[in-house]
Amino acid sequence: MMSMSQARRSIAGISLAFSIAACGSGGGGSSGPGGSGEQGGTTGNSTGGTSGSAKGGATGNPTAGTTGNPVGGTAGGPVGGAAGNPTGGTSGNPEGGTGGNPTGGTAGNPTGGTAGNPTGGMAGNPTGGTTGGSTAGRGGAGGRGGAASAGTTGGATGGKAGGAGGQAGGPGGGGQAGATGTGGGMVSGCVGGKAWPTANPAAAGPFQVAADKMVGPLAGYTPDPIYGDQQQRFNIYRPKDLATSGYCHPILVWANGHTDNPEQNPPLCVVDSAANKWCGQYLPMMNHLASHGFVVIASLSTTTSKGDPLPTIAGLDWLLQQSEVSSSPYYHRLDTANIGQLGHSEGAMSTCMVASEPRYKALAAISGTRTLTGVHTPMLFFCGGKDTVVSCDSVRSVFLTVTNQPAFLIDELNSDHGSWVYQGAKGVSLSMAAAWFRVHLMGDTANRKYFYGPNCTFCTDSRVKAEQNSLIAQ
Repeated sequence: MMSMSQARRSIAGISLAFSIAACGSGGGGSSGPGGSGEQGGTTGNSTGGTSGSAKGGATGNPTAGTTGNPVGGTAGGPVGGAAGNPTGGTSGNPEGGTGGNPTGGTAGNPTGGTAGNPTGGMAGNPTGGTTGGSTAGRGGAGGRGGAASAGTTGGATGGKAGGAGGQAGGPGGGGQAGATGTGGGMVSGCVGGKAWPTANPAAAGPFQVAADKMVGPLAGYTPDPIYGDQQQRFNIYRPKDLATSGYCHPILVWANGHTDNPEQNPPLCVVDSAANKWCGQYLPMMNHLASHGFVVIASLSTTTSKGDPLPTIAGLDWLLQQSEVSSSPYYHRLDTANIGQLGHSEGAMSTCMVASEPRYKALAAISGTRTLTGVHTPMLFFCGGKDTVVSCDSVRSVFLTVTNQPAFLIDELNSDHGSWVYQGAKGVSLSMAAAWFRVHLMGDTANRKYFYGPNCTFCTDSRVKAEQNSLIAQ
């Protein structure tokens, strides 16, 4: 564990001073004018995000400020055939699908998308798609979890866990069990789980934590700032007794800040203060959330706002497939009806980019924002009062645009861009994340007191300045 002084130096490593535009509405963003290693690039401006580096320079985020739904697609199948292992089938077989026709399904939609999606979603596999026959295919995962129009028997626009290239669906079947939940969400394959008791979010949860490392598909934009031309897989942080806990465990998708990872991944991703390297700093957050019962999937990509599909979405699609594979450790242990995403800096920007994702039930953005479209879940925003990379004003300006869903803003007065991660379970950031997702994904109503009502816990916490929108203040 690093000292607080070292933690503050980690500003340069957590996100490489990735300055996020709070109200970016167009184009590729502007390049930052430089800055020091401590400050990195400039704070976000209204025309696009800037991306400072640890050495002061700025590279400009080509995706900053883009409006619209970055994941595209039509209702019921936003990503077309984008899910699954892009190099293989539904069980991680790198050579093809189960039963495996390595070149795709027998009746693949040439755009790789779901029926009726003229663009094929984000990353449709031109050799597969959701109408593939029983020979599976190289990727296609059908729809992105049934949206409200998908029906309850697996229509062509969606399905419970994607169709894995037609693995269990006939022509046009799309999904395996093809059920949709309320508001376009999914119906969980995990049934009969125990009700979640309340727990103190400012302490470690009751579960021992295990990590499954380097699993899932290769995903993410290249060249990656840390790994170069080599795409990376995922780490999953989860309760150790997942198979025997008796609970259905909600899913959290984590998005890294620029040049960072959920933990060190030598030799390229390391924390080395002497060399000013700060890759792999989020493990306290991963372990804290997993100890509370969440299954956290974290991409090892170090630029999580880029990619087609975004690495976070590719990982989620794969994990949902695994939840229906009987040989998988996640088989029927995941509450696929309760999914959320959170991220830091560039990862917060990435989280805002997928605010319209129909499978999500709650979101949290830490020290980063981006113009929002299609928000349909409660949203938590965090900023540091001493953050010189992403200002609280820029975060607040996006928070104020959320008027049709509960939204909460926490300004931790003495926090900078990255030191929050080292404060432990009692720190503002870890406790707020656990409380927020316990409320919205586990139904832990006792923890509503942290955010809801005029006398909420964070509203009276001297460490922070809290702000509620009208829907959460009641």
